[in-house]
Amino acid sequence: MIQQNKNYLKLTSLNNDIQQQNLQRIHDDEIPEKYRSTYKFNDFIDINYGYQDNNQLLFEIKKNFPKQSDFQIGVDLIYLIDISQSLNDETLEKIKSALKCLVNSLSDRDRLSIILYNNKVDKLFPLIPLNQKNKQIIFEKIEQIINKKGNSNILNAAQVANQCLKLRQFKNEVTSINIISQDQSLGKYCYELEQLFQKEKQFKLKAYLLLQQNKFQSCQIKKRGNEKLGKIQIVKNVDYLSSYLCFEVTKLQQTVIRDLLITIKTNKNNPIKISECEGVQFLYVNPYEIQISKKLVSIGYNKTHLICVGNIPKNETGQLCDVEVSYKYINSNQKKIYTIPIYAQPQKNGIIDEKVIVQKYKLKSRSQMNEAILYYDPYRIQDCTEILKIFQSEVESLPDCIKQQLNGETQQFEIALQKYLQDPSQQIENPFNKIDDLQKSRKYKIYENL
Repeated sequence: MIQQNKNYLKLTSLNNDIQQQNLQRIHDDEIPEKYRSTYKFNDFIDINYGYQDNNQLLFEIKKNFPKQSDFQIGVDLIYLIDISQSLNDETLEKIKSALKCLVNSLSDRDRLSIILYNNKVDKLFPLIPLNQKNKQIIFEKIEQIINKKGNSNILNAAQVANQCLKLRQFKNEVTSINIISQDQSLGKYCYELEQLFQKEKQFKLKAYLLLQQNKFQSCQIKKRGNEKLGKIQIVKNVDYLSSYLCFEVTKLQQTVIRDLLITIKTNKNNPIKISECEGVQFLYVNPYEIQISKKLVSIGYNKTHLICVGNIPKNETGQLCDVEVSYKYINSNQKKIYTIPIYAQPQKNGIIDEKVIVQKYKLKSRSQMNEAILYYDPYRIQDCTEILKIFQSEVESLPDCIKQQLNGETQQFEIALQKYLQDPSQQIENPFNKIDDLQKSRKYKIYENL
């Protein structure tokens, strides 16, 4: 907390100087061609639910949008590029290539600005729309980027970006600031950056941290940083940076609603069992209420949330809980609210869709494997392997139709267990990293040739 306060005071002290420098200038952003598309989505939250182990109610929350492939909005993008001495020439060339790929993927309704920083800050060009004339200017500016000596100071760059946003004559529907850096201390500035941009609506802040051959450390950084700074995207192979950037921008261009809030409320006989929540970030309000929130929601890029609402008495009848959904359209401040009731006797004969159970254990396999590896100690190998064995026994008790769909996960647990038993002194790599990275690479592949 003391370090946060020091950093925040430092950020505040920078504010007056940078503000005076920028407020004296003429507004330098350009207004793109205006596109306005309106789509209405009603009751788009889809709920599948049923009993697990005869006494727990598990349900799946999924955002269910109709397909609108032509839907696209304008986005204001600012990229903060760390060109301090920690960056080598080869990596810089790959960053420049990724930025050019990004420019090719944008339309003239989008606007882009690039800010370079080390201990000093240089705005390469202001927010300008991506028409053909400006794209050529941007390509030339990107080619001129070079490494410079100096330390990495993200607070200076963030302050300039903030002033750039304040000086806008026109605002696109969504604003995004992206940091590209090799500075592994980025995570400690999460609080300051959140405070700086907290008044921005329809806004996303994300950092791409370029790390190579440092998997254990990068895992720790991700755990520290993903609470506040959007999500710190660990980029182990800089060759994939262009795909990451284009994929994230595509999501922003297909944003349809904002300020989504899903509230699960149960009755007093049925407290929420939060230990069974998988694959979801939630706010615990009280034993009978949890909330899932998301600032921006895009078509086709939404994770499934799995919640267990508690221990259900066998004689329970009627409504067990309800799910309240509220949101706003991206181009309106009008708030929409509706409620989905959950009853004690669900449809489909009380049997939950097996895909929900499969999804639950796929999520759990990742968390349990990660826990076993982080818990690993050569002198306590029995404790580590016990975590692996417990997961195996849980899967073994599932119906055959579900076990078959979890073969890939159970095989990885068996391989990991055998490796530990054969050589307890050897730390193993998380096998799911390669599996999930391969799935991500397939998802990003369509952006490789832009």
